[in-house]
Amino acid sequence: MNATVELAACYRLAPNVAIRPERFGGLVYRYDNRRLYFLQSHRLVDLVNHLDGHRSLRDVLDEFLRLQDLPSTAHETLVAAVARLAGLGILTDCAATPLSQVREG
Repeated sequence: MNATVELAACYRLAPNVAIRPERFGGLVYRYDNRRLYFLQSHRLVDLVNHLDGHRSLRDVLDEFLRLQDLPSTAHETLVAAVARLAGLGILTDCAATPLSQVREG
């Protein structure tokens, strides 16, 4: 999967996707295709939860790096993770999915 993301775009969980924190990181379930994914990092689960669909990915990452006290070198790794999750259909660009289609949890 070779997805790219735009730092100026805003992202959020895709409709029909749920994430549940677990001891190992997080469990992601896509209701539309019944696929289950494992996120093996608590930080990645926290980042996904920070993606609110209102702020740009750049703003969310800047805040996340500051709050987690991570070095700026972690930026590229997190962008790659967001791109991978977007490629899997776990995250969506908020411009591509109207709020009326977002599943209420």
